[in-house]
Amino acid sequence: MQRAPLFLLTLTLATHCSEGVTIVAQPAAKLPVLVSSAQTSASHADIAVHASADKKNAAVASVVAAQVSADAQSAPLLDPLLVRPHAGKGVDNVSFALRAMNFYGADLKAHTFKIDMVMSLRWTDPRVIDQIPDGLDQLSMSWTQAKDLIWMPGIVVSNRDIEKYEIISASVTLFRSGLVNRVERANTRVMMKYLLEEYPFDSQRLALNIASSKYMMDELVLVPDQRGAGVEENIWGLYDMESWHTNSFISHDGDLKKSRGSLVVQVKRGLDKYSQDHLWPAFIVLMISWAVFYFPFANQFIMARLALSILALLTFTNLVVKSSKELPGAAPFNWNDLFNQQIQTLMFLTIVLNVCTEIAFHQFHHEHLARSMNHEAKILVPLLSIVNVLVIVVGGQQHAVTLANAGYITKVFVALFFVGYITYIVTGEYFMTDKEREEDDAAHDAGVKMDSARAVLAPSAFAAMFGATAVVETIDVDAGC
Repeated sequence: MQRAPLFLLTLTLATHCSEGVTIVAQPAAKLPVLVSSAQTSASHADIAVHASADKKNAAVASVVAAQVSADAQSAPLLDPLLVRPHAGKGVDNVSFALRAMNFYGADLKAHTFKIDMVMSLRWTDPRVIDQIPDGLDQLSMSWTQAKDLIWMPGIVVSNRDIEKYEIISASVTLFRSGLVNRVERANTRVMMKYLLEEYPFDSQRLALNIASSKYMMDELVLVPDQRGAGVEENIWGLYDMESWHTNSFISHDGDLKKSRGSLVVQVKRGLDKYSQDHLWPAFIVLMISWAVFYFPFANQFIMARLALSILALLTFTNLVVKSSKELPGAAPFNWNDLFNQQIQTLMFLTIVLNVCTEIAFHQFHHEHLARSMNHEAKILVPLLSIVNVLVIVVGGQQHAVTLANAGYITKVFVALFFVGYITYIVTGEYFMTDKEREEDDAAHDAGVKMDSARAVLAPSAFAAMFGATAVVETIDVDAGC
């Protein structure tokens, strides 16, 4: 039997994807072939089967396309947790209240202070109404639960130290009116640039700043709420609180333009701790150094006079190191530095006067001059010290004079005293009376003879001390010094 040619249609290939696209192949070209009647019947049956399959594939593709289109229409554009309530309509206002509950001290060296705080935030979001069960006017939940259910403004303490903010307790309350109230208590360590030029008579501005971590000023604005803000007055330790206030402001740091809120507390350092740790010990050591002028002019007290004045200076040097440990190494020159500098200068002046009187008495045998200098130093050195200390302490505490002017006054005063006293000694020697000059010459001669006698006896005493034969040398008394 001859195979009759049929007009065969190419099998339709229907494939559908997520968009419901159907790809159909083009029919093949017709070929003129003679066929029998039986073959023609079988060919028509095959064509009917393929046509039925094509219709079924097309129906499936239509259903898939309709489902994808419905899903696309019903799906939201963005997660509501990421969209602020007034997006596209204006800025969102968030009212805040900050309260200082406890103060754990300031670290001047690290430029930080630690504080126990309460932060209250309020904003309006009508979408939270759907989260409140029927029959309830409000719903409270933890902060960790709320951040997964509702929109949050992302308010943080912006001047905190890195990873130094620990939440003690936090809750979020949703109201049927759409109001959201977030309250949290936390301990934090805050970074603060201290003004150290006035230390230890300084006043510091302790600021606790908050801001949104994700929204700029054209999207979110902070508004202070004075009702919940406050400061406990008796928590400031070494400081005395002078005033406090809350405010909001706009900061422009290049492209970073944010609305910020702040709790500012103005405190002043008390002098009780500083006086006990430094002022009184320093003044006691200074007074001890004056005692060198009350030792007699005897050979046995030469070392005692010199050692006391030097040991007093070394002791005060330890106090200087201790008082400077609280400040950073790059701290500017301050009242504490000026006070230490002047005390060291006065102690050095005491050492110089002590050495000069010893030289005048024992070396040059000017007994009258040495005793006069010693008696005058008993009055002049304490007087000079008290005046300088009062200028520094009173001027710094009462802010009666600036630090620079106080430095000029004290330094010029010491320099004028030193130059004036030297001038007084020289002119006093020049205008000495005849009687005083005779007494001074007699004391000089007696001192020379005494030194010569000591020089003769010294080798015998030295040899006797070590059990050796003393060798006494004859010394010319008139050789003098």
